[in-house]
Amino acid sequence: MTAALLRHLDLKHLRQLIEISDKGSIRAAADALSITQPALSRSIRAMETEVGLKLVERGPRGAELTAAGQRLLKYARIIEANLKLAENELRGLTSASSQTQQISFGMSWLTEAVVAAPLIQRVMQERPGIRLTTAVGDYEALAPKLMSGKLDFFIGPPPIEGPVVGIATELVTEFPASVIVRAGHPLAEREELSVGDVVGARWILPAAGTVPRITYDNCFLRHGAAAPEPMFEVQPLSPAIRELLLESDLVTILPRVFVRQELAAGLLCALPFDDRIVFPIHLTRRQMSYPSPARDYVIEQICRLFEELGAQE
Repeated sequence: MTAALLRHLDLKHLRQLIEISDKGSIRAAADALSITQPALSRSIRAMETEVGLKLVERGPRGAELTAAGQRLLKYARIIEANLKLAENELRGLTSASSQTQQISFGMSWLTEAVVAAPLIQRVMQERPGIRLTTAVGDYEALAPKLMSGKLDFFIGPPPIEGPVVGIATELVTEFPASVIVRAGHPLAEREELSVGDVVGARWILPAAGTVPRITYDNCFLRHGAAAPEPMFEVQPLSPAIRELLLESDLVTILPRVFVRQELAAGLLCALPFDDRIVFPIHLTRRQMSYPSPARDYVIEQICRLFEELGAQE
């Protein structure tokens, strides 16, 4: 596309495209934009006429962006994020005397489980002027907020599909994971374990489609076996998992750091099944961002906490 091809598109059009993608329907997007549905439909047609490509498909399940619409959406989110950066810089100029700084970031379930509490304690003690707001999930679930500037960064597994336009990611650390059972579990008593023994156990696993579940399923594929059908599916690293493991013969895969105290106490044990299961933790953020000592401080403390945890393994 050339500049001439997009000469009549403005911020209004790009925000409309973003809302349609986020809401999944013309009606919901129109409500969010405080305009009528016919007005939004006319605006979409005008956009499509301008670029000469179909951008939105309407179907029984709502509205979905076409391949061209998705391509334009990537740049719309970058533009919106840059406007958010400009807004934050200008706000900083008008409130330079304020001692309160807001940092919003996303994190995976593992990050929340192992560093959220000590991070908050450290910030309260060392930088009480920083206010933290967090969101928990996979990168894919939180990407729209990161791209739009609503989140400053994300700490957790990197994007599943690889590099993303406008997004930079770097490895912070990796945590090994194992098949975990209670002490005294029938599988823990065996000297040798086959893939069939492990697959045939009673499993509790994260919900299908989450990054932890994909990681676990790939583990079994490496061994030439289909992933087990779980008896129960729960949110990744749900507190219920630990309790159910201790009180039953259920089996799961967990990052060892998540149950390090129970492993050390001999309450749980790791089966010698696969030593290549790892959970990578990446720092993922927009390539363009405004200077923020408070944000950099929070990132530094998160990285230090991960280093401290790694030293304990």
